[in-house]
Amino acid sequence: MYPDSFIEQIKSRLDIADVIGQYIPVSRKGRDYWACCPFHKEKTPSFQIRCDQQVYRCYGCGKHGNIFTFMMEENGMTFVEAVEALARRAGLELPEQTYNPEEAKRKKTLEKIYAVNKETAMFYYNCLKSDSGAIAREYLAGRELTWSTVNRFGMGYSPDFDTLPQYLTQKGYDVSTMKEAGVIGVNESGKTYDFFGGRLIIPIISGSGKVLGFTGRLLEKKPDFAKYKNTSTTLAFNKRKNLFGINIFKKYKQDAPRKMILVEGHMDVISLNQAGIPYAVASMGTSLTLEQCREIKRYADIVYVSYDGDSAGQNATIRGLELLKGMGIDIKVVCLTDNLDPDDYVKAYGRDGYEKLMQEALPLIDFKLYSIARRHNFDSYDDKVKYAKEALAVLNGLDNVEKGIYLEEVAKKSGLTIEALNGQEVPEQEPEQPAQPVKKDDKEQNALFLASRFVLSCMYFGKPFVRVVDVNADYFSEEAHKKVIGYIIECGKNGIYPRADKLFELIDEEEAGKIIDAIEDIKEENKEEYYRQSLTKLKKEFKVKEMKRLLVELNNADENQKSEIKHRIAELTKLTI
Repeated sequence: MYPDSFIEQIKSRLDIADVIGQYIPVSRKGRDYWACCPFHKEKTPSFQIRCDQQVYRCYGCGKHGNIFTFMMEENGMTFVEAVEALARRAGLELPEQTYNPEEAKRKKTLEKIYAVNKETAMFYYNCLKSDSGAIAREYLAGRELTWSTVNRFGMGYSPDFDTLPQYLTQKGYDVSTMKEAGVIGVNESGKTYDFFGGRLIIPIISGSGKVLGFTGRLLEKKPDFAKYKNTSTTLAFNKRKNLFGINIFKKYKQDAPRKMILVEGHMDVISLNQAGIPYAVASMGTSLTLEQCREIKRYADIVYVSYDGDSAGQNATIRGLELLKGMGIDIKVVCLTDNLDPDDYVKAYGRDGYEKLMQEALPLIDFKLYSIARRHNFDSYDDKVKYAKEALAVLNGLDNVEKGIYLEEVAKKSGLTIEALNGQEVPEQEPEQPAQPVKKDDKEQNALFLASRFVLSCMYFGKPFVRVVDVNADYFSEEAHKKVIGYIIECGKNGIYPRADKLFELIDEEEAGKIIDAIEDIKEENKEEYYRQSLTKLKKEFKVKEMKRLLVELNNADENQKSEIKHRIAELTKLTI
């Protein structure tokens, strides 16, 4: 949103040690500053702040970045929010955003929604404490929740359908803003009403402390009324992107590796927190989304997935596992017993009982095999064969050593020999790929070539999930593709969009057309995931080839050259795949 010159101006005005020093104690040692990392627990400082380069790095958990990334991580801000906060600190006036009036309008509306939500949350909280909130307080007591817990989560109560609209109107908010925030509805006669009327209220709060929306729970059964009611999608709230409890999770500092418990419901998070387990968040539904996985990756290295113990909960767990795995997160699945949810389980067995289950949590592969086994009757030969085939489909992605270990388990359970199982292998499902005509040219059938083409296509059309900084020109081996990536990078440096007609001037007309068309060969909902997999493929190939080349160089180098080559090898090993 802001020009590079303005970003650089902020950097020149602020010192990174001063900014970070507002949040944690820092001390100078030599030319650098050091501190105990704010992102994980530690007693000995391993968090280095380099003023000459205006960057930080933690040698304990690996976090690194500049003043903008620090503000984003520490406060749960977006990049734009970090820029604006630091600009205020630097005493700089924000540039006029004449280039994007729609974005300026969106931002103004968003600020109004945040204000309405905050006022609404306070209204509900005060109602809970008032005489009208007696029924809600009685319900909370029945759920064994303390007042301390209620305060911590900012819970509240809506006494009826009329009081909130009247209250917000008196506070100066217009009906349009209330509707955009999702806190009121308007009936056919034009009368406004509290969207959550007559419910216990649980606010949904962002990592930076903003009230995004609400969940309302009925306190007594009513015909035609849903038990739970959530804020509809607004500019501030999107169920697919948010995690309940992330604001409280952020306050819990951990040693590396950082852990998180992922549950399904708000009450699961609240009860675990009250029991002394403060690192739980909820996905607010049975289907974990890609956006939520990205948010999780910012805060956790190990995720204990702890959905409900019933079959629907188990199926929901399975659907989210691969998404989490794709983010490079270590996954453990907590198998709850007696068909209990985490809320019920921690109340029945306490913190120690729940943490014992965490210690027994299953790795991803084990849980998949366990889930497959639960679906089959092992008294039936046909079911044993079906189980074996499904299990083999899971195992095909493993290396030979790990696969051999699991094959023994599958053989024992199915009654089939390992030799028979090896002959029954089911091909691993690959993600949907662009349909390509069969040609004799090997390049056309080469997965790496297709991955290269798709990445370029996404970059060319500026898809929102593409970050140019993640793409190195050296990842591309084809001469035509090297020319295209060079052109795209140059356009980025000059702040202009690549032109389609220029592509046909750079390379062969046929290949130019295929690069342009590549993005259209993948369904819209699959494009982001296919781009991630394609870029990973290019990175892996580059890393392998470059490592081989450097090792050959190292063997043939004299003593003066070896140090530099070893440094390049060390840098290459840090490349994130």
